[in-house]
Amino acid sequence: MGLSSTDSFDESSSRNAQGVQPDHKECLKILNLVLDEEAGPKEQEYFKKHIENCMPYYEIYNVDKAIKELIKQKCYDKEVPSDLVDQIKSKVFQGAEE
Repeated sequence: MGLSSTDSFDESSSRNAQGVQPDHKECLKILNLVLDEEAGPKEQEYFKKHIENCMPYYEIYNVDKAIKELIKQKCYDKEVPSDLVDQIKSKVFQGAEE
């Protein structure tokens, strides 16, 4: 999928109050579940604690949330060309195989 906005921050600046490095990969997985309202209570709590102590993920969450809301507002009930749907599905499946 290429570089994400999480690839550019200094991980040492995101240690929590106990000096423990949080698991950013796990948080990134949970981010989309939270945004899609599919995260369970434990995942929501884990993510909430992470972004309280990690400014980069707090910013990523807010930007991604704003993008999803904008897309929802602008694209709701719009006809999507079937070839575009097929291209997106193909890219998603390719990314899952990597």
